[in-house]
Amino acid sequence: EYSSLQSTLVAQALETARTYLPVVSSVANLISELDVLLSFATAAALAPGVYVRPTVLKQGEGICDLKGARHPCVELMDSTSQFIANDYDLIRDKSSFQIITGPNMGGKSTYIRAVGCITVLAQVGCFVPCDSATLSVTDCILARVGAGDAVQKGVSTFMAEMLESAVMLQTATRDSLIIIDELGRGTSTFDGFGLAWSISDYIINTLHCNCLFATHFHELTALQKQYPNIVKNKHVSAHVENNQVHMLYTLAVGPCTQSFGIHVAQTADFPARVIQEAKRKAHSLENPAGMAADSRADQDNTEKVSRMRTALDAFAALPVPSLLTSEPAEVLVQRVKSIVA
Repeated sequence: EYSSLQSTLVAQALETARTYLPVVSSVANLISELDVLLSFATAAALAPGVYVRPTVLKQGEGICDLKGARHPCVELMDSTSQFIANDYDLIRDKSSFQIITGPNMGGKSTYIRAVGCITVLAQVGCFVPCDSATLSVTDCILARVGAGDAVQKGVSTFMAEMLESAVMLQTATRDSLIIIDELGRGTSTFDGFGLAWSISDYIINTLHCNCLFATHFHELTALQKQYPNIVKNKHVSAHVENNQVHMLYTLAVGPCTQSFGIHVAQTADFPARVIQEAKRKAHSLENPAGMAADSRADQDNTEKVSRMRTALDAFAALPVPSLLTSEPAEVLVQRVKSIVA
């Protein structure tokens, strides 16, 4: 009787508790929503710069127009004294494919990744770190950034890069946003550039979506001549003074006209001899005439070494002791002179 009564009481208690489930569920949903909105508000209110409400257009417009945009995470870093804001103007059939060139550590990666963060924030209902923001709904953000391998799976760094790129090209639609931070650097220069060019061409002609492409292949900027209504070149600014490169972190229109890799290496305290040889070789490779002269000089040096070796071998083969006793000194000197000549 006790067990039966106990079971009845437990059933009644559970039935009573069950009636509170809709209330508890509503409270949970309300607290969750407040948590998200208060988190958005906290991020916007405590940020070092202004956050604004974005104007979100319907999907298909292909517009991303941001003024004074900043990376929401980088600007919060202790090492960032003042974040340099930049503008974005990705517009379909006008400037939907943008190539970003410039020196290492100049801000290319931060620039192209910031637009991905801002797009996500806008579409989940948060204010964004901009002076003004107008962007259309994006169905997905596809990023090819960083370098890493998967040795345990037998995937090299370059193979991982190619797999990511393949998925990106197969998944993207005209309403997607593609972010590419370097592509084709894990193989030979010509192979890598060929892949970067063909992937860019596919995005422009087949996908027709917005894309930011950061690269050190300066030759890729020639795409603007081929597609002047779609491709736009930009570069991160830098100033060189006393062989020291100073990053300005501002975006300017047009391709970068100079590579700063050796300057960055110099900043990392490379030996002076390494820097000097790097400059010489880079200069010869960048100038066809210089490259030809450098090649001719190397060939001349090789020929000189070969002739010297032949002369030394011939001299070493001389039976000097017997010659000293069997031939006059004048004849011996004459034979040596002919070998040297």
